[in-house]
Amino acid sequence: MAAHITAASLGGPRFNDHLTNEGRRAVENGIWLCQQCSRLVDADDSAYDVADLIEWKTFAEAAAAVELRGYVVRKGRDFAALEAKMPELIEEMRTDLRSKPFTREIIALSKRVIYNPGPIPFFSYFHEDHDELLAKLQICEHYGAVYDVRRNDVPRWNLSEDFAEYLHGQ
Repeated sequence: MAAHITAASLGGPRFNDHLTNEGRRAVENGIWLCQQCSRLVDADDSAYDVADLIEWKTFAEAAAAVELRGYVVRKGRDFAALEAKMPELIEEMRTDLRSKPFTREIIALSKRVIYNPGPIPFFSYFHEDHDELLAKLQICEHYGAVYDVRRNDVPRWNLSEDFAEYLHGQ
């Protein structure tokens, strides 16, 4: 819904008495927000100042311009928050990556299975070592830490370069 960055009338959230009536109605003083965010922003105008709203609008317009050119804009995820959810698995990945810094493929297996995918190096993570391993790897995928490269019905992923850099840096 259309919302005002500074209030349209005296007494409204973030009212700016230096603006003219025309300035209050101008596109530059407008921002598109969902209904819930619009209410939230206006209910606590001290938590959301004019500078924050202008930054949001500027970013949203820049992202839209990039997307119109055929690119995808997505919010980065906090890998530290991911690590807090599954510290043992992430630490194992970090240790593995330190031993083989150019390996990116990971495979989820049972210890009862012997698997040889060929010459591509990979890390193995075992269901017996990590409760709900596939669910954890799916969450890693949602965070952009890994992406699915499944072949031959074998669950496998590649580490994203952003995540590999995070693991190297910690």
